Amino acid sequence: MAFFHALLMLMFLFFNVKQSVCEPRATEAAPLICSNRTAPNSDRQIYVANFLAAMDSLTQQVSRQKYGVAVNGTGSNTVYAFGECMKDLSQNDCNLCFAQIKTQIIRCFPFQRLIKGGRLFYDGCYLRYDDYMFFNESLSFSDRVVCGMSDFGGNQSLFRESVGDLVKNMSLEGPKNDGFFTGFVNNGILTVYGLAQCWEFVNGSVCANCLEKSLLNLSSCAPKTEGRVLNAGCYLRYSTSRFYNNSGTDESNGSGGSSHRRTTILASICGAVAFLLFVATVSFFIRKKMLKQRREKKQLGPLLETVNKSKLNFSYETLERATNYFHESNKLGQGGSGSVYKGILPGGQTVAIKRLFFTTTQWVDHFFNEVNLISGIEHKNLVKLLGCSITGPESLLVYEYVPNQSLHDYLFDRKDVPG
Repeated sequence: MAFFHALLMLMFLFFNVKQSVCEPRATEAAPLICSNRTAPNSDRQIYVANFLAAMDSLTQQVSRQKYGVAVNGTGSNTVYAFGECMKDLSQNDCNLCFAQIKTQIIRCFPFQRLIKGGRLFYDGCYLRYDDYMFFNESLSFSDRVVCGMSDFGGNQSLFRESVGDLVKNMSLEGPKNDGFFTGFVNNGILTVYGLAQCWEFVNGSVCANCLEKSLLNLSSCAPKTEGRVLNAGCYLRYSTSRFYNNSGTDESNGSGGSSHRRTTILASICGAVAFLLFVATVSFFIRKKMLKQRREKKQLGPLLETVNKSKLNFSYETLERATNYFHESNKLGQGGSGSVYKGILPGGQTVAIKRLFFTTTQWVDHFFNEVNLISGIEHKNLVKLLGCSITGPESLLVYEYVPNQSLHDYLFDRKDVPG
């Protein structure tokens, strides 16, 4: 009953958020990175259980302090996970960014294959899980530099000089300010803005080393108007547009560096209770399957009752008919996390319906809470999420249909999962 009441309270809060003017910067800074290590099929259920428990722990920590560390499981099935938001984000924006990055990290769980490591950089937050203790890493072979597409249209020599000065300032000042710095360089003609942040477990000389190693890499992006360095232990970005949230910076003095935190009443995204138990020692007999199905049905009862009453809930049959039973002629495309179909609802509204490959019932409570949160947000950089279906044989997401490239970029993976 306590979980049921908490979920109703969360729904009340989320449904009364009609529009958000926040900027969670929940856009990919680079494609998802997945490791080449996989779990054997015999360990799949155990590993997924540990992964979900780690994600639930991170969610609760991030909602309180903007970062979290989790270790779940034993032996080869141990999951190490870390997540953190940029320190200039409000707690509300942090929660939104983390809610969305979690729905994308599971692209490292493609059909019939379970990859034991993944990391994803958003411009507002970062999430990584692995099968070893990586918390003290500052540099790795997966580190990368991402330069923008557009060149600066003015004096490029002056622009390169300004970027170099800014990046050097970030690498020097970041370690002095708890591993975080926002600032800019203004030479009277142009302004270049920057942000540097070391992850919470990287501090002192390790942070300084991570930022120093990034110095030349980020400077090499000029004359591009954007540049990012994405390391295991730190993140740096510069841009000709001010992208960070720092109202305390005074642009008249030529530099600045501070962070701000706002207290919000947003509840934990996924709730505080994980309600599915996995028993690794149960034998593979028919009796085990029957007991498991009975247990899951009992545990999902309160959630399903809530889902059925929710305005976000679509019946599986309605969405099936809307796509002509997922006919190939309605298929828009396919990515690492699922296939997308064009559909027409009974009222005539055209929508995009995504069939998720990752459909285990262990994810149901997390999944529905994420939909509750994200569906209430209206933002120019996000395709509107209309609802979901989680009571049928597979999980479905329902988006507004936007017949242009932005729909393709958001619903399909920008790059196939490596490996």
